[in-house]
Amino acid sequence: MLDGMNTLDVLVMLAGWSIDVVGIVWLATAVWFAAVRPGGFWGKVWHFVRTFLPEPWMIAGIIVLSVVIRLLPHGIWDPITWKVGVLRGIGAILVVASAGLMVWARLALGTMWAGRPMIQQDHQLRTGGPYRLVRHPIYTGLIGLMLGLTLIAGFGSSIVLLVFVLGWLLRRVRVEDHMLIDTFGDDYRSYRRRVPALVPFAGPLIRA
Repeated sequence: MLDGMNTLDVLVMLAGWSIDVVGIVWLATAVWFAAVRPGGFWGKVWHFVRTFLPEPWMIAGIIVLSVVIRLLPHGIWDPITWKVGVLRGIGAILVVASAGLMVWARLALGTMWAGRPMIQQDHQLRTGGPYRLVRHPIYTGLIGLMLGLTLIAGFGSSIVLLVFVLGWLLRRVRVEDHMLIDTFGDDYRSYRRRVPALVPFAGPLIRA
């Protein structure tokens, strides 16, 4: 145990490091895949920007929500704030596990990844590794990460961001499923019947 730190402190610290690792992997892989892509310099730069950043409305939504949350009186969140050590520990473990799933899925997806719904050049359908568990493992990891951060924060205003991200990701699943069906047809329909969208080992209801 690190000097002056208890188990909970260490778990929360590991959770923070896990998020840093996700950010580093995302940036490094986006730069690398853009750099090795055929074409000129500005074409590579445009590919990096286009694939790395999410939709503009998503960025704007997060900024607006963050500003609104900061402007509201701090005490408004007290009735829905519960900072419990056990829940914070569970949240930290969930963040670490979710970050690991996101990195695994990102590396497995390779050049097929993009920060917004799009079909890449020479796109290939990934069904191995984490994609055997769920069709959208990065989104599963992101939901787990946001839920874990909400538990660490003791709910409060973080619930607003959790709901926003959850709604955004559920919309993403619908959009990307339609895009992949249009691209891969029956191959993706068959994969969709076998593998749930977000919850590993989910039953038919959640699969649908």
